[in-house]
Amino acid sequence: MKFLAFFFLFLSWSLCAQDAMGPDGTRYYGPLRDGRPHGSGRVQTPAGETFEAQFFEGRMTSRGPALTSAAPSAAYEAALLHQRALLDAALSSLAPSAPGKVNLYLLAIAGDGSQEVFRREVEYVRAQFDRDFGTRGRSVALINSRSTLGTAPMATMASIRETLQAIAARMDRENDVLFVFLTSHGSKDYEFKLHQDGATLRALRPPDLVQLLKDTGVRWRAVVVSACYAGGFLEPLRDERTLVITAARRDRASFGCADQNDFTWFGQAFFRDALGTSGSFGEAFDKAYALINEREIQEKIAGAERSLPQIHNPRPIDDHLRRWWSQSRP
Repeated sequence: MKFLAFFFLFLSWSLCAQDAMGPDGTRYYGPLRDGRPHGSGRVQTPAGETFEAQFFEGRMTSRGPALTSAAPSAAYEAALLHQRALLDAALSSLAPSAPGKVNLYLLAIAGDGSQEVFRREVEYVRAQFDRDFGTRGRSVALINSRSTLGTAPMATMASIRETLQAIAARMDRENDVLFVFLTSHGSKDYEFKLHQDGATLRALRPPDLVQLLKDTGVRWRAVVVSACYAGGFLEPLRDERTLVITAARRDRASFGCADQNDFTWFGQAFFRDALGTSGSFGEAFDKAYALINEREIQEKIAGAERSLPQIHNPRPIDDHLRRWWSQSRP
């Protein structure tokens, strides 16, 4: 593997959150210093080999054994036996719409199971919404993670579609609000990654999400996409009855998706630091934008590389969300 040491030391990197990708497709997940791997991280080669390694300012100083083995596939196959029951249990527990008010329903999706930060972020957001925004009994989390393989329904195109349909069936589709939070890796061609160790899953693309939401028949929607190049979802989702927030502009990476983190930088700024002290999702976005900009400056992220989170918040959905907010947060 001498070529990898040479590769990590001398070749330039393309940043994607706290991961980096070399010109040959070799990908690194872990902390960066000055845009180069630094510390303990995970390497995935174009051939599919995955291993843990230590880096110092871009140089790979040591590596562990390959992590790719029959074990993840065996665990995945065993988990499949329980997936139907897990999803059925999650969907059957959904409460119907309470009449006489605007109800909020939450679908939170952790897309990439190779890094635990997405699971932690989704679990935090679901607990926060259940506690503070009245979604207890009206929230579902679909999680790809090595730690919840047999205990939580996985995020696949099929499970996302079925969950959205089940939520919509419980909602007042003309009055209630559907809030969808998605967090994962994203690509320059706007693929939201769905990955579980041991499985090859089709990525979620903007046209897919547009169609899935259209098929629900739900009138009022809020969609937050936390991923690199997430801005590629904004234009396809744009309409007068949909709030869209993305962690980055369509041509920019976002940051913070290291395996050991509790949040991505966007998730921490928006959900943990801003939302609880804000009077609307729009106000929380403005606060989060400032926090992210300040952090990127402190971390010496160059202006041409800053994430530049985006929002589409037209008057009709903003007014409807304010009506919901006034009854849920007196």
